[in-house]
Amino acid sequence: MLEKMKVWNWKKIGIISGIAALVLAVIYVGFSIFFQSHFFFRSTVNGVSASAASVDTVVERLDEATEGYELTIVEEDGEETIDPESIDLVTTADADTVEALVKKQNGFAWVKYLFTDKDYESERIVSFDEEKLAAEIQNLELVKREATTETQNASFEYSDSAKKFVIVDEVYGDNVDVDQLTKKASEAIMSLEPSLDVAKDKLYVQPTVTADSEELKDTVDSLNDKIGMSITYTVGDATEKVDTETIASWIVADEKGDVSYDESAMREFVKTMESTYNTVGKSKSLATSYGTTVTVAAGNYGWKIDEDGEIAQLKEDLEAGKDVSRDFVYAQKAASRSGNDYGNSYVEVNITAQHVYLYVDGSCVFDTDCVTGNVAHNTITHNGAYAIAYCEKDATLRGANYTSEVSYWMPFHNGEGLHDASWRSRFGGTIYKTSGSHGCVNLPTSAAKTIFSYVSAGFPVLVYELPGTENTKPETDLAQPVIDAINAIGEVTTASGDAITAARAAYEALPADAKPYVTNLGTLEAAEAAFPGVVNQAAIDQAAAEAAAAEASIQSEGATE
Repeated sequence: MLEKMKVWNWKKIGIISGIAALVLAVIYVGFSIFFQSHFFFRSTVNGVSASAASVDTVVERLDEATEGYELTIVEEDGEETIDPESIDLVTTADADTVEALVKKQNGFAWVKYLFTDKDYESERIVSFDEEKLAAEIQNLELVKREATTETQNASFEYSDSAKKFVIVDEVYGDNVDVDQLTKKASEAIMSLEPSLDVAKDKLYVQPTVTADSEELKDTVDSLNDKIGMSITYTVGDATEKVDTETIASWIVADEKGDVSYDESAMREFVKTMESTYNTVGKSKSLATSYGTTVTVAAGNYGWKIDEDGEIAQLKEDLEAGKDVSRDFVYAQKAASRSGNDYGNSYVEVNITAQHVYLYVDGSCVFDTDCVTGNVAHNTITHNGAYAIAYCEKDATLRGANYTSEVSYWMPFHNGEGLHDASWRSRFGGTIYKTSGSHGCVNLPTSAAKTIFSYVSAGFPVLVYELPGTENTKPETDLAQPVIDAINAIGEVTTASGDAITAARAAYEALPADAKPYVTNLGTLEAAEAAFPGVVNQAAIDQAAAEAAAAEASIQSEGATE
């Protein structure tokens, strides 16, 4: 009995299902036939509702919508209307055009449009001149006026208070997006929409990046990782830590999150460091060999940061993202970062004294007389702190009007250098004032050889003047024998001729720079002036004596007779 009931229930279910399927099929076919001459549910024709409507009904609705149609653009401050005639707007709603649209439907697809909109547009119903519409849009007051607030994308900035980069919200401005407004106006006219609301329809320029952008958040996180690193310079005994704000000023990123570096900001920072840590071009203090401390003029010696090299290294440091402690990248280095940058090994040149000293590890290991640039010819040796550029043996030095062969050449500034001068027999004193070099420091050959054996490229040369240290000893040594010869003349007599001639010859043989040290030249000149008179007077006296003697002889003979 139970089995018969189960069989009957299944038959009943089958019959009911069959009837339901048949009903659904009839409904489906019925609607399919209906939609052969009617528009689908959820359909429009040029913006006018055509849902389940016949051709005639749609034509009536289109007639109502197109009659006196115009588009009004609404903004907070008012509204403006597009004149239909200004864009050559034509609206027609004939049955043939509408019927052609409905015939394009596949009536059997009506189920799909229970859930999906179906929008029809026909330029035979609505047509206008797109270019004239664009021109009318450009002439709207809301387009021509200046925006009070410009739209801005969300961005980031460094916050001094937070000590990190933070996101800055986007700004929604009132500058109209002309292209978007033109596009929406065209669509509205084709759909016979009576108005556009600029704010509601988002026809102002819209931000393309907002504060909730994941890319922007990732960028800010990446930037904060970079500024979280530590950059510390160790310069001798000093340290210089770069603050977070400075690092932040070097880093930039675009809207895609690509990080780059502001080289101008980095260069500005490096220049600030140069003003503090560069010593090239700065004067030096020197405790001279004479017990006096002098200021040596600025020259080419010293520390010099390599701007481009330092910027490149900073970029590498930032890319690595690790704490850094290092010195600067240098274009030129000096001997010491503590105290005087030239350290305790250097060549000291005192122009006033015409003397050179060589110091090695704080001790004077050698000194010598020298001859520096010719003062009278203005080819002076320039004061300053310099570095030897290179050392060369057996060099040929050439100038505007000279060529010199030297064995030991050590240039340090604009063609000026230390070298041997085998053509000179004397050094020191005041030779340089009238018979000096073309600007170099001339040395005895043995002295140049000794200095050459100690120095190398980069070795400091400190050139200065120190009044009160003049060295006249070589000239006085030469002048003294002449002084003695003049003194030896004594009282001028007829026998003084040879002594006077010898003294004059000795004086004339002196170098010009030694002659001023003959302190009794006036005595020689007086003797020279007096000697002819003495000789003449002696001759007169002798002639008188001889005449007197002759007269006496005559008188004597007369008396005898």
